[in-house]
Amino acid sequence: MTVDAQGGDQDGGTRPGLMLMFDRGQRPDRAAVAAALATIPRAVVSHDPAQADPAHHVADPPQRAAAGEDWLELLADGLTFDLLGLSPGPGLSAPEVAYRYNCDIDSLLDSEAIALVPGPHIAQGTHALPIIRTLLGLGAALTDAIEGVQTVCWPVARTAIAPRFFARTVDAWLGGGPFPALGMLGFDFDEQGGLRSEGLRFFIGCELAIDPAACRDRLAATRLAVRIVQELVGYQRPDGPQEFTTEGGEVFTLEPDLPMGLLKLRPA
Repeated sequence: MTVDAQGGDQDGGTRPGLMLMFDRGQRPDRAAVAAALATIPRAVVSHDPAQADPAHHVADPPQRAAAGEDWLELLADGLTFDLLGLSPGPGLSAPEVAYRYNCDIDSLLDSEAIALVPGPHIAQGTHALPIIRTLLGLGAALTDAIEGVQTVCWPVARTAIAPRFFARTVDAWLGGGPFPALGMLGFDFDEQGGLRSEGLRFFIGCELAIDPAACRDRLAATRLAVRIVQELVGYQRPDGPQEFTTEGGEVFTLEPDLPMGLLKLRPA
């Protein structure tokens, strides 16, 4: 299968999106998607290539062309998204995973996926927060409504997430709660003991790097990273050093290093 929904920008026709993983042979078909959409307010099928004039496909982007007729265009909150890899056509293969949240990634070895990606008309604005919010919200609704979703993958950050955990944290964010950093981002410690994010660049153009001096307690450092991310996603990225004080009274300096593509956090 040549359809690609891996993370990244518009390189070679690739559009970053969510991947819903299923046991082999258990992916939904058009009828299953239609039944799921009947339970999701404000989301409908806006284009079905199986029922369209073949001439429509001439201008389709590479992902749509590779998918043949085994995809649907969905309209949610005025934005269009493509749902690729539907049965009975071939599914998408599992993406690379480096971080897992409440799930077992061993099952991905015998899985296949469908992918929800921004439609061609909004692809250039993929990083815009309204599009991201609608994409994740629709993905969460589909995860709840389609039977058999085993894992949700976000290739932008190489993460795999338990379906219920993904839907619950995304719904909480859309309802005014915290950004679902544990799922939409990966966190790892480098050889010096510092913490680095993976996937934050997609949202704000930089990754977060926490100085090793603030990472002696790794669990506390991860919590600090999640707390910092809440201050970054959806807000203007700092263009100079800023002071950040935790609820416990610890003071840090957050400073951009744009040539390195980083926001560096260190004790003040």
